[in-house]
Amino acid sequence: MPTMKAGQAVIEALRAEGVEYTFGIVGTTTNSIVTEMYGRTDIKFVDSRHEEGAAFMAYGYARASGKPTACITTSGPGTINLATGVALAWKGRAPVLVIAGDVARDYIHRDGAQAFDLVDIFRPFTKLSRQVNKTERIVETMHDAFRMALSGKPGPVLIDIPRDLLDDQSLDTDIAAPAAYRATEQRLPGDSQAIERAVRLLAQAKRPLLLAGGGVVDAGATEDAVALAELLDMALVPSYGHNDAVPNSHRLFVGAAGGRGAGETAQAIHSADVVLALGTRINQSTTHWNWSVINPQTQIIQVDIDAQEVGRNYPVAVGIAGDAKAVAQQLLGNLRAQFPSGRPNAEWRKQIETLAGQRRARIAAEQTLPAEPYMMPQRVYPELNKALPKDCMVTLDAGVAGGLAYDRLQFELPRTFFNYAGHGGLGMGYCVGLGTQLGRPDRPAISIQGDGGFMYTASEINTAVRWGIPLVGIVLNNRCHGAEKAQQQRHFGAKYIGVDLLNPRFDKLAEVYGATGYYVTRPDEIADAVTTALAARKPAIVEIAVEEYFPQAAPTPGAGGGH
Repeated sequence: MPTMKAGQAVIEALRAEGVEYTFGIVGTTTNSIVTEMYGRTDIKFVDSRHEEGAAFMAYGYARASGKPTACITTSGPGTINLATGVALAWKGRAPVLVIAGDVARDYIHRDGAQAFDLVDIFRPFTKLSRQVNKTERIVETMHDAFRMALSGKPGPVLIDIPRDLLDDQSLDTDIAAPAAYRATEQRLPGDSQAIERAVRLLAQAKRPLLLAGGGVVDAGATEDAVALAELLDMALVPSYGHNDAVPNSHRLFVGAAGGRGAGETAQAIHSADVVLALGTRINQSTTHWNWSVINPQTQIIQVDIDAQEVGRNYPVAVGIAGDAKAVAQQLLGNLRAQFPSGRPNAEWRKQIETLAGQRRARIAAEQTLPAEPYMMPQRVYPELNKALPKDCMVTLDAGVAGGLAYDRLQFELPRTFFNYAGHGGLGMGYCVGLGTQLGRPDRPAISIQGDGGFMYTASEINTAVRWGIPLVGIVLNNRCHGAEKAQQQRHFGAKYIGVDLLNPRFDKLAEVYGATGYYVTRPDEIADAVTTALAARKPAIVEIAVEEYFPQAAPTPGAGGGH
């Protein structure tokens, strides 16, 4: 076995898994690792301006590319600063490997400088959190980490490596290919008897609906989901936050679900007699976890890769633990045997088309909303639909103005929509967008955020400029924290505390950092500004001045979210 330095072994283990980018900020405990990337082009270290930004970028990269990535950060607060972004990766099923360079073992458990129990801090929101205890076990532990991060439902992991196991240390090791230490092909089918029961239910359904979740995107099952819907004239609805799971232009598509989705979609779900929940845990924001959206008489067929999620939030008629694509293909095979030419359902299809038409008409009517002195934020989205290419990746930050996009932006391809995934942390939008652009450089990318959230991580414009990342960040400036201001108006006697903001001109801020800035005040200027910015393929910020948008701004009760 070849002998290599400990830090080199870390890098070679990452490369064996195809990791192209790592994210973080340098520190004395990780120099033994990061310096091993010096002069290399096959793996790079993207140095952010804050570790939180690094974790958000890693999340965006992993979700856009479908591949694992890593954050490398130093001891104590350097790694703790990753926590918010790693928690997003936990909620959003992203395989992000955190490599924490820790203080030397002599200083652990003795209140040494920058000594914290990183393993226990990260344990609640990682699939694995472990400290390496011998230099010789670094590669073995990384294999365990990748095995965990990429099996079943993907997610983040943490490896803590004390400094004395890295600095001036070597080990004898072979860097094995992934297939040697983990299952690289995972298409877990559903139980055959459960599939038969599901087929019987679907074959008899009068008002079937397919609820497509994040598992459809993860498994690459979009075409299979659409084929199922077409075979039985099922209404097509993405679960909250997964609008890109099915093509929004499809004739059976109703609209987005959830508190920031479409009321017409809620009607379709409530009317369904059978719901095929494919690759979804039926999250809180989709249905509020009560019977106001799903009808108590509705029979649910739930498919999820994680058996613990099946039946967790609603009782199911049939529960299937398995990969969304594999199970969808099983269902298709059985149903096509019964209905070789499909089973048309004209009455239900007419209801679907009526609801979808009502939604489109409602959104079209918003183009008459006021545009002076500030445009209503609903006016932004028809213009964006004109400007954004079909393959454009869109990241939405948490927040009210950006939240309007759930019901109004159009998505046609999987892995083009990214958001806070039930995490709800404000400020993730711009950095996640940077990560998506690195993960899929062949696609254009934008991020949409409010002025409040953008200021959380605006310093990462500098990272975009230094690394030449051509993300177009769109800032909807309503000069306040909208949801909180609406809540204070409606429920606290308009006692405004901490909600009104005084901002710089964001287009000018972009220019200070070396990016291109655009300032928009009219709806008819939006498409031109965004089209020009995307075509330039340079870091850019487009500021759009919008109305505060309340009292309607408060989230639907039970839907979660804020800001």
